[in-house]
Order: sequence, then structure tokens, then C-alpha cells
Amino acid sequence: MLNDGALSIFVRFYIYAIHGYFAEVMFTAGWEFVININWKFPGCSSVWSLFIYGISTLIIERMYLSLLKDRYSILVRGLIYTVWIYLWEFSSGYVLKQFDACPWDYTPFDADFMGLITLEYAPGWYIGSIMSEQVLIKNALRLQFTSPNFLSTEEKNSTENTTSKNSGLKNKSE
Repeated sequence: MLNDGALSIFVRFYIYAIHGYFAEVMFTAGWEFVININWKFPGCSSVWSLFIYGISTLIIERMYLSLLKDRYSILVRGLIYTVWIYLWEFSSGYVLKQFDACPWDYTPFDADFMGLITLEYAPGWYIGSIMSEQVLIKNALRLQFTSPNFLSTEEKNSTENTTSKNSGLKNKSE
């Protein structure tokens, strides 16, 4: 962990990976319901998606912090993120396909390229990337470990002073 209590890159990777995995399972369950009216809502994914979503979202986080946050509107950032997502999905799918391990195949879609990406998902990737920035990334960056083991000496003293003042107030009112 970092000295200031902020989440390390490994913890954020874990959060992003689990979030992406869960979102994919929920998306495939919803898709199955819409297409086949399957009330069982069977969602599926692959373990590879943990790495794909974790790494991709860390890179979007870096883009947001380093390049985009103060320079471009949220709508333009969403376009940039969507282009990145397509490049990443194609690249990771291409590598996995070399080992016959690619878990997706978009060949049934009209606007697919090599079965690895499809333009039909562009609106979803666009909205999802903006939501990831605004909800997931911003909040993951704000999260901190605040147990006493992670507080600096100054923070511990401040916490102790506040606690003793509050207990003093409680005693006066009794």
C-alpha cells in the first residue's frame, strides 16, 4: 500500500477487473433475456476478461489523470476511451485467438472485423467508458485505507483530540 493510505495499483487493478467481469456477466445475462426471453438470466464470461478489463481500465485511468481530465470535455473523453477499448479488444482478442483462447466471436454481427470487434457495441462502450470514469475510476482513486495502522502520527493525534473533546462534551451533558 502507499504511505498516504491511497489504494495501490494492484488493489485498483483488482477492483477494475472484478467490476469488468461482473459487468460482462450481467450484460450477457441481459442479452440472453432480450434475445431468447430466457428467465434464468444465464450470464457468462471468461477468466481472461479479468486481465482484459483490469489492464484496460488502469490505462483509461492513466489517460484520464495524465492527458484528458483538464483538456477535453467528457464527450470527447468518451470517444477517446471508446477508440482505446476497440484497440484493446482487438489486440487482446487477436493474441488470444492465436492460442484458440478468445472467448468472444462477433462474426454473426453485421459490422464485425475478424470476429474480434463489432461496431454494434460502440454506443454501449461509449456510455460504459464515461460511466467507468465518472463512477468507478473517480471513486477508486478517492478510496483510502484509514485504519489506525495507516494514519500518520499527525492524523492519529488529531483523531485522539477529537475523540477526547467529544467524550468531554458527552460528560458535561450527563
